[in-house]
Amino acid sequence: MFRLGLRGAVPEIRGVEATAGYRIVRLANGAHSVHSLAHHETFHPVVGPVAEAEALYVRQLRLAERVQHHAGEFVVWDVGLGAAANAITALRATRAIPCSIRLLSFDHTLEPLAFALKHVEALDYLRGYEPHLERLLKERHCAFADGGQTVNWDVHVADFPSLLTQPAARSFAKPHVVMFDAFSPASNAAMWTAPVFSNLFQLLAPDRPCALPTYSRSTMLRVTLLLAGFHVGVGHATGEKEETTVAANTRELIAEPLDRRWLQRARRSTSAEPLWEPVYRQAPLSPETWERLEAHPQFH
Repeated sequence: MFRLGLRGAVPEIRGVEATAGYRIVRLANGAHSVHSLAHHETFHPVVGPVAEAEALYVRQLRLAERVQHHAGEFVVWDVGLGAAANAITALRATRAIPCSIRLLSFDHTLEPLAFALKHVEALDYLRGYEPHLERLLKERHCAFADGGQTVNWDVHVADFPSLLTQPAARSFAKPHVVMFDAFSPASNAAMWTAPVFSNLFQLLAPDRPCALPTYSRSTMLRVTLLLAGFHVGVGHATGEKEETTVAANTRELIAEPLDRRWLQRARRSTSAEPLWEPVYRQAPLSPETWERLEAHPQFH
């Protein structure tokens, strides 16, 4: 079993209220987030839900600009719905633009969202979206208009790695953006294996530019993404990390691609070999992996 949208222990946080396996916590900067009592982990630690989502997905991807200049439906995959911070932040960033957004959220459980909706006074990023989220919880789908923006939102409650291998996954709307926010590999190895990212890449449309940012900057992850077929670059900083990672199926969406200097560092790393199975471990690159990595078009 795995969880999505949970990661990073936060030191010295103060609980506000605790029910149903979760509690509201106040972070050091005054923002509130959701903490899982079972996993002893906090969603979007340190900077908070909205600040992290804005840094990783909105500003980094120039999301509003891309949506504004896009004709037709703009598709976003939200891998790790959690308490809906990433999804809502993306919708708020584009709500003033006449556009059509199709949002596909994925998670193993809707419990964090149900809990969050009971605490909108603390999680105020949810304010105004409560009726839509309540319907999403009940029906796994909601559709609404917000100014010039129209939204069609579906949630898939399933084991994401397994879902990617099902025939039904081929019918999902092809994404322009994948917001990847799974629990860390050490605790949730199943979400970070080479087969997961390879299967995900195969579901993208070759003629539809798609970017995938995520909070991790690990060498292992970057090697995994490269071997899956992505171009990979250095992502924007958040309050937690000096840099993150952004991948895409086209070089044009990568502002700062990894170069051959990074490639040599990866070769010397003791934790660079992808996870081929859902068991966390650290290992240097195998000769076979190095050969494939060095041949990637990004480095030529």
